[in-house]
Amino acid sequence: MKNKLNITWCYPDILNLNGDKSNIKAFEKVAKALDLDINISRIDSYDDIIDFKNTDILLFNSCELNNVEYVIKALKDQKKELKKYLDSDKILIAIGTSGAIFANRVVRIDKGDLVGLELLNMNCYEREEMLVDDLMLKVRNENIKLIGSQVQTMDIIVNDDSYFADVEYGYGNNKGENIDGARYRNLIYTNMIGPLFVKNPWFTQEIIKLAMKNKKVEIEKCIDKDEFEFEYKSFDTIKKYIEEK
Repeated sequence: MKNKLNITWCYPDILNLNGDKSNIKAFEKVAKALDLDINISRIDSYDDIIDFKNTDILLFNSCELNNVEYVIKALKDQKKELKKYLDSDKILIAIGTSGAIFANRVVRIDKGDLVGLELLNMNCYEREEMLVDDLMLKVRNENIKLIGSQVQTMDIIVNDDSYFADVEYGYGNNKGENIDGARYRNLIYTNMIGPLFVKNPWFTQEIIKLAMKNKKVEIEKCIDKDEFEFEYKSFDTIKKYIEEK
């Protein structure tokens, strides 16, 4: 029997901006390339309870800032279980504005402040103008480069050194410190959309391998570059375009 990867896709019809629904397809394709079975569960309603025990990866795609408040409320009653999940080094991915769900504080323009789940030591400040650009990152302390886009409706201030990646091109956190996102154990937040896991299958692979390692399963196989030729060539083309800007 093949090893199984369990992903819980959180609020897919609510956290659904920027084509990020395709991220789940990226996980399916890469898992198949690594000879893994994959089980995808959906959390569709704010009343649904997450099955943390049978989840390896929690996926929160990007969303409208107006939805952040409702997701925070839905998860507050599950915060103790969520913290236990994260402290066991299981994986949670938050993309784009969804990172605000896990922040300390979210400051809205003319709509009052929100208290987040306080799992990432950062504050979020709604922008008066949206910021759109390419984004190129190097994952902190790892030899992994990522390319995508950013559509930022918030400025992010990380209050310690727990950022996710170094910014090689684009707008980062902390008003120009050339850092992106935030991280607590394997809770990873990044501003990169694109979709992130579609454009960067090598990163999808690393996340899957990390999830399986947490289950004491070592995956030695790697994705075949020929199978993902389009993504690799796209990376090189976009990288060249960015470097020539």
